[in-house]
Amino acid sequence: MIEFSYWNCIIAHGITAFSYFSIPTVIGVFFAKTKATIPSKFWLAFFLSGGFVLFCGFHHLLAVFEPHKSVSVLHLGVLDLTAFISLSALLYLIPTAYQIVEAIARYQEDTCELQCRQQIQWLFLDQGPFGAYIKDDQSRVLYYNQELQSRFSLDPQEWVGKRNSEFFPDPEEGRQIMENDQIVLKTLRPLKLIEEVKMPGNDQPCYWLSFKFPFSDYATGAWRIGGISIDITESIKTQRSLTDINRQLEEKTLKLEVKKGELIYLSDMADMLYSCESEDEVYQVVALTCSKLFPNMSGCINIIADSKNYVQMKSTWGPKISSKEVFSLSECWALRRGKLNLSSSCNAGLICSHLIPPVSGVHLCVPLFGKSEVTGILHIYTLEEINSEDQQIAEIIARYLAFTLNNLSIKQRLTYENLRDGMTQLFNQNYMQTITEQRLAEAERSGQPLSVIFIDIDDFKSYNSHYGHLTANIVLQELAKLLLKSIRSFDIACRWGGEEFVIVMPNMTLEALRKRVEQLRLDVEQMQLKDGDQILESITASFGIAVSEPGITVKDFLNRANQAMLEAKRTGKNRVREYVNTYN
Repeated sequence: MIEFSYWNCIIAHGITAFSYFSIPTVIGVFFAKTKATIPSKFWLAFFLSGGFVLFCGFHHLLAVFEPHKSVSVLHLGVLDLTAFISLSALLYLIPTAYQIVEAIARYQEDTCELQCRQQIQWLFLDQGPFGAYIKDDQSRVLYYNQELQSRFSLDPQEWVGKRNSEFFPDPEEGRQIMENDQIVLKTLRPLKLIEEVKMPGNDQPCYWLSFKFPFSDYATGAWRIGGISIDITESIKTQRSLTDINRQLEEKTLKLEVKKGELIYLSDMADMLYSCESEDEVYQVVALTCSKLFPNMSGCINIIADSKNYVQMKSTWGPKISSKEVFSLSECWALRRGKLNLSSSCNAGLICSHLIPPVSGVHLCVPLFGKSEVTGILHIYTLEEINSEDQQIAEIIARYLAFTLNNLSIKQRLTYENLRDGMTQLFNQNYMQTITEQRLAEAERSGQPLSVIFIDIDDFKSYNSHYGHLTANIVLQELAKLLLKSIRSFDIACRWGGEEFVIVMPNMTLEALRKRVEQLRLDVEQMQLKDGDQILESITASFGIAVSEPGITVKDFLNRANQAMLEAKRTGKNRVREYVNTYN
């Protein structure tokens, strides 16, 4: 019995010692396999607990080697129960310890990962190429990153605890930023806006695209304002540059549209000038064009008279006439110098004497150059300055005007020569036939008669043989002068050919026509003819007259008057005969 008790005591102490020593061993193996570490704040408790376990283990281990006396059954039962409980606790503790160690390892891994994430986030905020900051609910700065420090040349703690109005150069600028902060706190919604900020030592503002958002501080429960600001100054400058470029393009487009309109006006003017048949029409066209091209200006066209002694106003446009209607050539510097003359407050040019005093505003005189000389001026007046483009347009108009007047003069001269008889300056036969056709149509529309007189000098061949062709030509010229003097302004006289003449007279009754032609016959008979000092024989002429009828042709009409004239020849000459149907 003593032997059994002895060995039972040894085995119980051994099992208990084994259990105590196995606990730290198993935990150490698990820590080694999982590579878990004990948090620094648990080290003291861990070492004290480990020392206690080892101390208990050593106590039971030493008890194995101690000499034992006989022990009671109760003592042995307690030892056996302690050994059983220690072994059971060891067996139960092995998986539990493993789970605890795994939980510690996972906690440490999660803690390490969280620290890595926090470090990355911190590096992202602190070293990112943008301004990042955190403010409290009173807009006091709690944090700002290195970007803001470098931008504003700050120390890491210089702004902490301060509001924007305390450190921004412009208090109003800081107040506006704080108002935006309060909007975020009141609405609890993110806010995106562009903020204008002035940097120290730089007069030019910078522009930040700011994103402000509210968040709750889990440690204190207070609301915070987070913000990220990106410098978009270059983008704003680029956008403004593009805006300026677009504005310039719009202005250029408008200028091009204006230029296009000016070209259209000038083109229309050139087309109308080409179709003008008189100087008055030319002046009207130019005045109309100038009123469109220079809507805020006044002006006039002044032309030098044929006598070259004075200048006369031919046409005007605009609300005010600032030039005399008639003045001498010497009163205009543009005429005297033969070049453009501009006088204004900004351009102290020579002031022309033809301007009506008091002289004010801006005056531009552009000379009109004909074929070889100045023929007049284009005068423009305005209260504002006349820019170089308007001056160029005025010169273009002046060239068109002078060119058209010159061409019209040539055209009229050529037309005159083509329509007139070279010797007598009366209309020729071609023109007579054309104008008679027109007058017949007018007479038929109006219901008024048209009369024609056919005149032939009596015995002109013998007169020509006696005096010669040169003297005979003088007689023809004198007779032409007499005819022009005797007819009305709207009557038409022409040389039909040789010694024959024709006169067309509208709106005259047959009775009045007879008296007029009879008086003309007497005037021819009494006409005194001279060739220098030599007195020539007088002449007589035979006259035939006819009155139009509805539907008659020019050929038949002139033929009737010719037949009447031939009848006057046959019946004794120097008399008047009218056409009657018995002549057919």
